[in-house]
Amino acid sequence: MNDLTNQPANFEAASGGGLYEAGLRSLVKSLQLAFVVLVVLIVGMLVWFFSVRGYFAVQAQESIIVLRFGKYLKTFDSGWHWFMPYPVHQFIPVKTAPQSLRVEYVTGGTPRFTPDGKIIPQPMLPGRDNYLLTSDANIVHTAWNVTYSISEPYQYYITCLAPDNPLENDTIYTLNGVNGGRGPQTLLKALLSSAVLRVTASLPIDDLLYANQTAYREEVQRVYSALVNEMNIGVTINSLTLDRVGPPAQTLDAFRQATNANNTKSQLINEAEQYRVTMENNVMAQQAKILADAETYRKQIVAEVKAESVAFDSIYAEYVKSPETVLSTLYNNTLSTVLGQVDDQFVLGSEGGQKELRLKLNPNTAKKQNNPMSEGQ
Repeated sequence: MNDLTNQPANFEAASGGGLYEAGLRSLVKSLQLAFVVLVVLIVGMLVWFFSVRGYFAVQAQESIIVLRFGKYLKTFDSGWHWFMPYPVHQFIPVKTAPQSLRVEYVTGGTPRFTPDGKIIPQPMLPGRDNYLLTSDANIVHTAWNVTYSISEPYQYYITCLAPDNPLENDTIYTLNGVNGGRGPQTLLKALLSSAVLRVTASLPIDDLLYANQTAYREEVQRVYSALVNEMNIGVTINSLTLDRVGPPAQTLDAFRQATNANNTKSQLINEAEQYRVTMENNVMAQQAKILADAETYRKQIVAEVKAESVAFDSIYAEYVKSPETVLSTLYNNTLSTVLGQVDDQFVLGSEGGQKELRLKLNPNTAKKQNNPMSEGQ
């Protein structure tokens, strides 16, 4: 009876132990599976971390600086590369594409206009309005655009106080109520401001506005490039443009009047220059004509003198042979020439003690016909 009575209890105990062991085995299997999954996951993460994580590709117009435990290793400008990832190696991207900055010296207030569109002059306020002073103590406003490139990425990174990611903008902070920045862009703007202030203060207002505006911009660019090169920050200045230059609104009308007067002066000078050129051309033409006429006259006189010289030589040769005959012939020829030029001719003379009177019986009728004034006499 005792054995029969105790059988259910023993059966229940045996059954409970089996269920416990089965649950424990299931738990162990689950833990083993979880452990295997966790190990595979950890191994996969380690493989990814030490393989894929260490790969990087250099994008176009960009450079990658590689640091090993914070020490510079190499700079890559293109291609795919692999290194042990952080904390062993650190990859710093630097943008090498052309970048631009703008520096302005203009009024900060909102301009006001009259109903007809003219600017209402307003006083400039310190701290709000920016301006420049020229060598002749004139106020002028300008705006500049500069384009630069990073030529030496690592030098740029270690000298310009760049953020951890040099692709980001400068850090802006406020000190004693004044906003400021810290970084490469702030440094380049400060150097440009220094160059603009220095060059503007050395030139008069006329050079900036009218006469030598191009030379003004080129001088600012030269000084700015020299300052950047002196800093040795790995930056190259590509171009600098003068976007705006002009006087304050308060003096704008006066400068416009001066500009109009200068334009009028230039116009008058051009007209005077054209008149001078025209007169010079006319004088040169007249001079050429006079010289040509003089040369023609000279040739004519020389020819006539040569002809007379030949005639004189021939007459002289005959005169040497027979002086009286030549003199008589010359006398008759001269007398005929003289008398042929008058209408009424009377010749009085004596030869061998005899007196004679010669009258011309056939006057020159052809000459009278050619002279209409003689018909009315």
